[in-house]
Amino acid sequence: MTTAKDYTRRNPVELHDVRENARKLAILYTVEVELSRLAGFWLPKIREIPEKLWLGRMLYEDAEHAIWIEKRLEELRVSPDVIATFRERTAPVFKALEETDDPEIFMRGLLLVVKPALLADYQRHVEAAPPYVDDPSLRFLKRIVADEKDHLAKGLSLLSSRPRREILPAGALWDLTAPTGSLVKGDFVGREARPQATPNWPAEVEHRPAVAPMPPYPGTFEGDMQRVAHDLVFSELEAAEIFARYVYEYHQCPWLFHYEAARIAWDECRHVELLLNVLDRYDGRVGQFPAKAPGFEEFMHLQSPVERMIMVSVIAEGEVSTDTQTQHREAFRQMGDAFSALLKDYEMADEVSHGQFGERWARKFCEQMGEDYERAYANAQAALERFKSQHPDAEGDSAIPLVRLGADESGDKRTVNVTAKRLLGYSEERIRQMVAESGGRLIEEDTF
Repeated sequence: MTTAKDYTRRNPVELHDVRENARKLAILYTVEVELSRLAGFWLPKIREIPEKLWLGRMLYEDAEHAIWIEKRLEELRVSPDVIATFRERTAPVFKALEETDDPEIFMRGLLLVVKPALLADYQRHVEAAPPYVDDPSLRFLKRIVADEKDHLAKGLSLLSSRPRREILPAGALWDLTAPTGSLVKGDFVGREARPQATPNWPAEVEHRPAVAPMPPYPGTFEGDMQRVAHDLVFSELEAAEIFARYVYEYHQCPWLFHYEAARIAWDECRHVELLLNVLDRYDGRVGQFPAKAPGFEEFMHLQSPVERMIMVSVIAEGEVSTDTQTQHREAFRQMGDAFSALLKDYEMADEVSHGQFGERWARKFCEQMGEDYERAYANAQAALERFKSQHPDAEGDSAIPLVRLGADESGDKRTVNVTAKRLLGYSEERIRQMVAESGGRLIEEDTF
């Protein structure tokens, strides 16, 4: 009687050894890095919100794939210095997708050429993994295959609603069988970052410059709720687009920085989605009011990469947004809108991790570039104040107990969430100073 074997039988000739495994994973690592940078570049450029939200998720998951591969490369005895060189090469197809201004070329090239080729290479690599000894690779490779299938399924459904155009990008793909992957060394997506003064938003939205006035609140409960929710949708969308640019532009940073920035971009896309739910529940619609992107405009205007990071990630996300989200959550509770308050509470939790990101990486970046953190912080704060003074506040008083978009950073509308600030690592002295300077009130929250 033959005993059934409870293991997978493989032909040893078909399996890759450690060196070949590392060589091919390194190529896949470069591809994931370049895809993340491309998503970071295109998220602010593409107009439609569904595509932006899809790109936000893809951005995060591709950046996460790169983190998994990076860790495995180190386990396969590839040094961090060598791994860093894998982020400084590209395939011609990626440069073609960066250099085009046509979103149709980008979407069709990504979904009809690049992603299918990547999925096929991952599946081939899984089949060549020797059992038992390369199970650490198989664990994350199978998750990546599932993610890539999801990217294609959702992306193709979005593409199917667009007019058919037989346009594909020029440029060669990578080659997993070639010794160096047929990759171009010394060039990569974002090496010479392409500027973008403002993000692109749906055609039905009147996109006003930061210095242009906004219309008064409608003056009714329903109208004011629609206006506030609409403002908040585009505030979060603007944040997603800024953090997408982090992934595209800050190539001097380690990949862990880009992975964490990509997670924040995805968080902000999820915030957009939850606020679209709030807007819909109050019978509002996208494009019902004008919208502005003052934060994105100022981010692109500032020249110093350190000051840009401090302005957005330390001041706006850490110091201000942890308070803004607290105020919005409490206002929804006062109105008896428990569902919107619940969504805002989750958003507040995300803001703490966003502020922690800023505190951690801004200081590391200053140290790396030989800049004084306190001086850079003062410059970023001054630039922000100058910018704020140039664009007008919303006109009229709201008929609802929600603070205006952007929070009243000083005065009786300001609430300083002391618990959040402690989680950010702020000293008690710094917290007292913030409360005193803002003229607001402090709030402490219960934890577990």
